[in-house]
Amino acid sequence: MIRAALAALAALAIAILATGARAQSGTGAPGWFTQLDADASGTITLTEMHAARFERFRRTDADGDGFLSRAEIGDSADWQKWFDWYDANTDGKISLAEFEAKGQERFRLMDANGDGGVTLGEIQNLARQGGR
Repeated sequence: MIRAALAALAALAIAILATGARAQSGTGAPGWFTQLDADASGTITLTEMHAARFERFRRTDADGDGFLSRAEIGDSADWQKWFDWYDANTDGKISLAEFEAKGQERFRLMDANGDGGVTLGEIQNLARQGGR
């Protein structure tokens, strides 16, 4: 049950990170994947994922206070659905540390073979598992 929920959340995280980058690349990988794969290695590393997550957090943190509130998240049903999961200390806001901790948890889940990089195949396999 938890693994399926994390699989669904991993797929959501990739979708959130990749908002606006849907075009196919010349490599055959979706544009969102090539955008995250900054060094074009065919894998997304934790460092690459962190950079994208930090940028997403920065853009969403409208008041620049270092926290995400429900108001800043806005009307996104997916974000609102997972808000409490991100807000580990239940203070009604998501800190960058909470955001990153959950990101690292999802990265470990997505990195099925534990090699420190997430391939498109690993993401697709995880998304299929989450659909069960």
